[in-house]
Amino acid sequence: MKIAVSLTCYNRKSKTRDCLQSFYSATSDLQNVLFDIYLIDDNSSDGTAEMIEEEFPEVHLIKGSGNLYWAGGMRLAWTKAIESKIDYDGFLLINDDVVFDTYFWEKLKRRCNM
Repeated sequence: MKIAVSLTCYNRKSKTRDCLQSFYSATSDLQNVLFDIYLIDDNSSDGTAEMIEEEFPEVHLIKGSGNLYWAGGMRLAWTKAIESKIDYDGFLLINDDVVFDTYFWEKLKRRCNM
């Protein structure tokens, strides 16, 4: 199963780091599930983009103009995932202030009857 994960951020370096760390921790033991993260940094001035490049090099980081806001950033992330030509089985849109618990994937699968 291949899932594209979309999120956008702006000047919330520590929240974005916590979100990504918790996501990778919660999904590290999953078998047969590939997550590709498409993250829009909308021109943060607090070093968020640099932190992502350094600590999460596997994330598809797209730098915004500073005028995307949340909806524009999410739309751009979704577009980049589609443009990748990867045949994703699903899309997961998340906020960068979410901290994932260990069982989030199992809970999501149950609720979506997967």
